[in-house]
Amino acid sequence: MDNAWLMKNIHGKNIYSGFDASKHPSDPSGWGSDSPAFAKIFAQFKLRFVIEVGTWKGGSALTMAKILKAQPGATILCIDTWLGAIEFWEDQSDPTRFQSLNCRHGFPQVYYTFLANVCHANAQDIIVPFPLHSSSAALWLMRQGIQADAIYIDASHEEDDVYQDLLDYSQVVKKGSILFGDDWLWLGVQNAVKRFASEHKLTISHIDDKWVIRT
Repeated sequence: MDNAWLMKNIHGKNIYSGFDASKHPSDPSGWGSDSPAFAKIFAQFKLRFVIEVGTWKGGSALTMAKILKAQPGATILCIDTWLGAIEFWEDQSDPTRFQSLNCRHGFPQVYYTFLANVCHANAQDIIVPFPLHSSSAALWLMRQGIQADAIYIDASHEEDDVYQDLLDYSQVVKKGSILFGDDWLWLGVQNAVKRFASEHKLTISHIDDKWVIRT
């Protein structure tokens, strides 16, 4: 999948053009975003086009982009609302969640932190953001006939949300490739992954801190 095609057909133009990243310090903080599992997974499955469902500040995407940098035409499509998961809104004193939303007049500004992080890492040629709810983004991708080499699912931790992402994005990944994700210790994530794998007679494996389902 061509980065420029995605950028044009999602945004109509290059959204990095004219964006002043210097107004935002580099802050790719996240959970599990620098895991050595990424390099192992990319080497094993020969990935070039990855869709990330839930990217936050882009930490995981930047780790994947470093791995893909040597591959011309490699692309990561990052899907997120940049509004935060439910747990981000439950404790206003939490500096890593609610306060990281960086709300201005009640609306999160963390999307611009994501853009700046991509620019600071010089990954604009690999990473394309898609600011849409995961189900709506999956529908757009299906209507375009787009399929990825892998889907990295790391958005909500609620069981029904994760299960729906698995259902949606199993239709957007190439046969024989993978769905993988983070947060196995979250009961909602674990239950959803086990439920999906059982219903589709698929096997769950683990590479370091990531769960993996081969389609």
